[in-house]
Amino acid sequence: MRFIIFLFIFFGTLFADSSILSEEEKQWIKNNSINVGVTDLYPLSYLNKDYQRDGFANDILELIIKKFQIKIKTVDLNQGNIGFAFENQEIDLVPVVNDSKIKSDFVVSSSDILQIKNILFIKKDQNKINSFNDLKYKRVAIINDTGTVSNIKEINAKIKIIETHSIKESVQKLLEGKVDALIASPIIIQKYLQDNLIIDLKAMPQISFEPSSLYFLMNKNKPELQRIIEKGLDAITIKEEKELFDKWFLKDLAELPIIFTKEETNYLKKRASINLCVDPDWMPYEKIEDHKHIGIVADYMKEFEKKVGVPLKLIESKDWTQALDYMKNRNCDVLSLVMNLKSRQNYMSFTKPYIDSPIVLVTKRNVSFISDLKDLKDKKIGIQKNFASNEIIRRNYPNFEVVDVEHLHEGLKKVERGEIFGQVTTHLNVAYAFQEEFYGSLQISGKFDEQWHLSVGIRNDDPILLGIFEKVVSSISEETRQSIINKWVSIKYEKSIDYKLFWSILGFLTFISLLILYTYIIQRRYIRKLTKAKEEIEMLNSTLEKKVHLRTEELELSNKNLKLKTSELEYLNNTLDTRIKQEINNRKKQEQLLIQQSKLAEMGEMISMIAHQWRQPLSALSTIIQNIHLRYSLDKLDKEYLDKQRILSNALTEKMSKTIEDFRNFFKPNKEKHAFSIKDAISQTIFLIDDSFKSNSIKIEIQILDDIKLFGFESELSQVLLNILTNSKDAFLEKNIENPHIIIKTKRIQTHIRILISDNAGGISESIINKIFEPYFTTKDSYNGTGLGLYMSKIIIEQNMQGELKVKNIPQGVEFTIYIPIN
Repeated sequence: MRFIIFLFIFFGTLFADSSILSEEEKQWIKNNSINVGVTDLYPLSYLNKDYQRDGFANDILELIIKKFQIKIKTVDLNQGNIGFAFENQEIDLVPVVNDSKIKSDFVVSSSDILQIKNILFIKKDQNKINSFNDLKYKRVAIINDTGTVSNIKEINAKIKIIETHSIKESVQKLLEGKVDALIASPIIIQKYLQDNLIIDLKAMPQISFEPSSLYFLMNKNKPELQRIIEKGLDAITIKEEKELFDKWFLKDLAELPIIFTKEETNYLKKRASINLCVDPDWMPYEKIEDHKHIGIVADYMKEFEKKVGVPLKLIESKDWTQALDYMKNRNCDVLSLVMNLKSRQNYMSFTKPYIDSPIVLVTKRNVSFISDLKDLKDKKIGIQKNFASNEIIRRNYPNFEVVDVEHLHEGLKKVERGEIFGQVTTHLNVAYAFQEEFYGSLQISGKFDEQWHLSVGIRNDDPILLGIFEKVVSSISEETRQSIINKWVSIKYEKSIDYKLFWSILGFLTFISLLILYTYIIQRRYIRKLTKAKEEIEMLNSTLEKKVHLRTEELELSNKNLKLKTSELEYLNNTLDTRIKQEINNRKKQEQLLIQQSKLAEMGEMISMIAHQWRQPLSALSTIIQNIHLRYSLDKLDKEYLDKQRILSNALTEKMSKTIEDFRNFFKPNKEKHAFSIKDAISQTIFLIDDSFKSNSIKIEIQILDDIKLFGFESELSQVLLNILTNSKDAFLEKNIENPHIIIKTKRIQTHIRILISDNAGGISESIINKIFEPYFTTKDSYNGTGLGLYMSKIIIEQNMQGELKVKNIPQGVEFTIYIPIN
């Protein structure tokens, strides 16, 4: 049975591999055998100690032989006799390395198997050769068998070329000091150096020369053989070629090159550059910054450019829509990252995908994880305009109310402000956005079944370029892919946990567990008691009735206790809501008390401000009294002058009284909400501190673009403004800032009023800027700060007024932003 299965697999494989051959070619293989020549091109082609064909090129040939069941015979020959061997019909095929090709009327070459880069090698203690200019008049060894001597002599006429016949001879001359350097391919020399434990040489990859090619020379008079070998080379997969490459060459010295067809090679030689279009703002995938292409895709494009050998010329676009238009209008040859959609196939072809990315839904943090997004109905979902996901989501999720956004950042901001429920994007995009700005306010709350399969887009009127990029995309290793991803973003992707629900469930389960445990303990106790009673009954039969009665009473008492406990638990459950509300009310009272304590903590500063407010009117009153006394002394005091001075004195004392009243109202606890003007609240706060700030030459500039009526506690907003302004004053005085000034701006932003307070006091250290809203955190000494001011300011704005208070450094200072909902 096993034998039959083996035959089935064998013949199935055979016919599958030979199906690409014509009937004429199959018949030729059946009726002919080929003579394969082997020269000493270690490790590319050579005879091993068992006189068997070996090396990279022969392993490639062996794959073709096994695929097509070709009969062969091995012929050993010298490199210099290849032409004569073909002329005398001694060989039909031989692997060779020769850039200029062997001149013979009897041979034809196959497509290239391998591009062999030639670089310079020198002794480790050699420090004088670092560039091409340093090679002038130096002796350089090179193996003539590779056929590159004439090219190097032509390009570098001042180099003294020393021709050798083998790697061994070149290395020996360098070690003995007979030459200053040698030219060789890393993939050829590395095996020799490794096998002979030679560690005294070092590679100079920055000094490279025209590459050589590894290919098969074939008998020109056997066209069937030529076609069979070409089809065999095309049938070898990248995986098979990579396995052989890793077998023969050190991975850190070279990468598996791409073998282009002659048509593709000629095409690339004619191209001076390839026009590349990209998404100008889609990080971490890609972005145009300072006229340069950066991001994950940019790193891929650099790898592609090296493999293609033709520069990719960046064509800048203002947005993704314009990049697509450029592809439609043929301004670009290549679009770096795009999804294959039917709507795009009329102007673009696509390579196989090289980036697969899950699509996720980003929402606010208070949204629980959504296991099935199709359950969402009538939710506003943001999707970027002209993106592939826009078309996919609209088609597959008709219950969504899709909102087009120009940019991911715009969509995430709308989610943050509550204008839309969620934003559709990829996991890498949102991970990058969280690192840059939105961490803490947003989360991934769902994952779509669909994925983005992103390819390189090629203009559909250029099939040769499509074939080239198909090979380039296939050649990128998994290690390269992972290193590019890791360079730009590190993702920890996990489902959001509703901790409030988690703790509620945990508390409930704990309660049930305790109740079960309690019941179990009671039951165990009953069992022990009943067992003991049984034993006593058996032992004391005479007192049976009495003991039973006694145990029954104990059991009834226990049942009553259990019922009592159960009633207590029911009472606790019934009064739970009431006690929670009471606790919330107590907490609110504590917060109000803390706000008032924060006000009292600032009383020292406020008393100083009262002193500033009173200093000028007190001085004026003193002057009035002295003037009255002087006139009286000179006997010039009349009723008209006295009335005038009395009116002036009354005005001054009224101002002082109003100052005291304003400060007294500031410290008065809040009782009822009322409507108040943002402009009036700011003006009143400035009035309280104006003289104090003027005495320190601090200028306050107010720019009221929109004056809005709010319903709430005006004094609480004044307290927030006062905290921020006095902190700025302290920073000015501490840092001795020249020309200190503060700017207060207000503007209506849709449903919110925004208040910006900025100064030029030098800003806040980045190491502590995230801690300034924490309770009892202060940068002042114990006499000047309590650490409650900004903490209570955040409580007032975000809990009492349902707004938001943020801070960030700006050039020369800091900027506080207050968002307060209008309704």
